[in-house]
Amino acid sequence: MIYKFNDPKNTACFVCKHVLNKQRPILYITHEAEDGFWQFLCGHDDHPNDDDYKVISLEEVTAIDESINDLYEMPVGIGATRESQSCKWEPFNLD
Repeated sequence: MIYKFNDPKNTACFVCKHVLNKQRPILYITHEAEDGFWQFLCGHDDHPNDDDYKVISLEEVTAIDESINDLYEMPVGIGATRESQSCKWEPFNLD
């Protein structure tokens, strides 16, 4: 497994249940400016409950999808999205 992030491997990250259960790929990522938290989500709007999100380590996220290592230098306050797992990440500002 490849791990390129400068953040510690045990950095807490939010993932949706679809990503955690490998039902859908990671298509939406944010690196929050307020607290530096990472979110790795499927990009769908069908997460009505807090129970739909789990906290896992950044290392665990890279084990789910090594392609997120492409964003290892993404600064806080930035997000990225892609159409499918094989597409290029498109960054955007979170403000």
